[in-house]
Amino acid sequence: MKRTTLTHPNPVLRGNNEMVLNYLSQVQKCIRKLEEMGLHVINVHFEHIKPKVRVQPNHNTKELEKTARAMRYILGNDGQRFDEWQMMVEGIKVVWRSYVQ
Repeated sequence: MKRTTLTHPNPVLRGNNEMVLNYLSQVQKCIRKLEEMGLHVINVHFEHIKPKVRVQPNHNTKELEKTARAMRYILGNDGQRFDEWQMMVEGIKVVWRSYVQ
């Protein structure tokens, strides 16, 4: 019987627990800063090398959009038109989705 080797979903982080722990420490600092800003974390993605934090949109994210402290990087439509916004906090990318009326 032939054995197949499992491929890691993120080849950069594969087996590098120290790197993951460092990023988790950065994410922890980011979440504390987001709490101070009145933003609530929905989830944390480890899709690529660095993690990405998704927050719940609210009046504070609207203010970040208006004052250009965040950058719109996706325009889309999932039955309703939306914009995806991003900003960096403590070296971590923070994103949210705003629906356009």
